[in-house]
Amino acid sequence: MSFNGYINNIVELVINYYQYKDQLLNSNIEYENSNDNKIIELYDDGKIRNATLIVSLNGETHSFEKVTFSFGGYSSLYYGKPGFNIKIRKRKNLYGRSQFKLRSDYRDATFLRSKLVCDMHNRLGLPSISANYVQLYVNNEDLGLYVLMDAYKLSWAELQYDDEKTETLYQCKDYNNDLTVDNSYQGCINENKDVIDESEWYDFLTKLSQATDVKDIEDIFDVDQFLYEMAFEYLLGSWDHFLNYGHNFYVYRPKNQKKFQIMLYDFDAEFGQDIDSAVLYSIFEDIPNFMDGFYPQYPFYRFKEWAVTSHLINILILKDTTRFNKCLKTIVEKVFNPATLFPHIDKLKKLIKPYVEKGKIPDNNGKYIGIYNDAAPIYSLKEWDANSEFTTIETASGYRAYGIKYWILAKYGYVCKIYDIKCDSSYINGNYQYSVDKSVESDENYSILNKSVQKNNNSTIEFSLDPNLNLDQEENTDNNSNSSSTIIHTTLKFLISIYILLFVLF
Repeated sequence: MSFNGYINNIVELVINYYQYKDQLLNSNIEYENSNDNKIIELYDDGKIRNATLIVSLNGETHSFEKVTFSFGGYSSLYYGKPGFNIKIRKRKNLYGRSQFKLRSDYRDATFLRSKLVCDMHNRLGLPSISANYVQLYVNNEDLGLYVLMDAYKLSWAELQYDDEKTETLYQCKDYNNDLTVDNSYQGCINENKDVIDESEWYDFLTKLSQATDVKDIEDIFDVDQFLYEMAFEYLLGSWDHFLNYGHNFYVYRPKNQKKFQIMLYDFDAEFGQDIDSAVLYSIFEDIPNFMDGFYPQYPFYRFKEWAVTSHLINILILKDTTRFNKCLKTIVEKVFNPATLFPHIDKLKKLIKPYVEKGKIPDNNGKYIGIYNDAAPIYSLKEWDANSEFTTIETASGYRAYGIKYWILAKYGYVCKIYDIKCDSSYINGNYQYSVDKSVESDENYSILNKSVQKNNNSTIEFSLDPNLNLDQEENTDNNSNSSSTIIHTTLKFLISIYILLFVLF
């Protein structure tokens, strides 16, 4: 039974709308030095290769004696709760998978963003990993709630496509990977370390780089699947994948198929999470001229205002938006809409709430479950609840995160108008009301402007779009982007250069 299939069967018993069920797993990981329960000391060793793994699920127990346990998630090392990777060895597997990622998703107050994006992909039938929740113990120490995800590895390709030891799975982890031969031939790394001949990869990137029209690459690149992912990035306000930073994705050609496809990963920064860190505050906050020309209402950006211009974006989308618009419309109608996502969010919140509450209670020494950095900020239970709904809060990184439901509502209303999509009138044109928790709302509340909402004495807000927004339908040809777009592109490229420089220096 596949991992996806097992999750699907479980979900059917809990979430009726979706064709998969969410269930909390109980995982116990023990490593060789059982006398030392300070998991943080793994930083020095990197990997524990003699761990054991016990997974309990729905009354079933699965045990594995040869497991590699290591830290995972580069950014998690800077937060209070680290992420981990698990590799089951000796050709053993758990529901067809042998490699998993355990992520604390510490930057996200809600614990929902990664799960939601994976569920949306799976609901549409797009190539994707799956996500579920885990109650994690290490050497009998309770580390609290984690997000469990499978990983794009050789074992994944073997299970999904019967592609054992594939030679065509590339991880594009570094910045500025735009799938040109200059930037991505060495910027993306083959998951199969035994591969020496990279001529197919070079030829593929060369053809992409030299293409002037979609017909030039249709036979070697899954264009529609790429367009779906770009539409997802736009709808989710994604700044940490292909469109902006140019990383956190894989490119793969399945066995016996001719076309490469793109697959995204790491989704804890979606739905307006830390979105201003990518385009504004870290460098330009004190420059008045920059601020005068900046429009911080991120849900109301057009695609060409949000995306960093690249060769593929130009020839596959901006040159003629017809095909992209069709993909975006499909996503909006089938999954990116309040009627579909709001009930799913409510059910996920109900599922994880007892575990979230447990993680917010300090012990007698003032320590929180699984937190190893005493200086790390801890989201309150109010912030968890409010940011899952419609309230913008300050994040652990010192930036802002839109309320997830607010982001969905605002973006839905905007794209329905500019892309001429027939949408549910209950959620647009001022017909939907919601509440904001003022006690945890971010001081710099750029998700709620006077022109786009009306407040009453009960802090209930009626959603409507700013009447001054340009809501003409999306053009079918590329025009010059406005000043906001130019500012975003310049800022992102500058930030990427700074990050790369810091990485090289330190």
